[in-house]
Amino acid sequence: MLVFDLETDGLLDDVTKIHCLVIYDSEADATCIYNDQGNQEPLVRGIQRLEDADVLVGHNIIGYDIPVIKKLYPWFEPQAFVLDTLLLSRLYHTDMLDVDKKLDKPNMPLQLRGRHSLESYGYRLGEYKGEFGKTTDWQEWSPEMETYCAQDVNVTVKLCDHFHKYLSGSN
Repeated sequence: MLVFDLETDGLLDDVTKIHCLVIYDSEADATCIYNDQGNQEPLVRGIQRLEDADVLVGHNIIGYDIPVIKKLYPWFEPQAFVLDTLLLSRLYHTDMLDVDKKLDKPNMPLQLRGRHSLESYGYRLGEYKGEFGKTTDWQEWSPEMETYCAQDVNVTVKLCDHFHKYLSGSN
């Protein structure tokens, strides 16, 4: 199972570049970072790895990440089973505001309560995403962006663990 996230220079209609891709391999218990800055494995190698995977997991990967990759790398045709944690959240937590009231996370900003965002889940799961995304225009790669992307993957791994009990029928 590969859990992944990527950072780009825009929304789906406007995107022209993937800055970085972070993949966590659950079998190897290892995280790999891909970019075209010369300091990591090249992006195309990570994208090929995603295409060859049996299971892909991510937050909003059906609505954003996979379509972005297909747009920028038209040869990308994954055959994997896809688990989108955003869709799982909407399916299993239709009452997210009630869930947040019961969790009583005093450090969670009010505007994040009731939301299915990865940032909200960072607070719920004790794996805070960080502030980078609020302070950039996303046009250029930076080491901070890459760190932020890796932290998104950490949150998504915890979120996947959270949903495991629902998917296995033990909840």
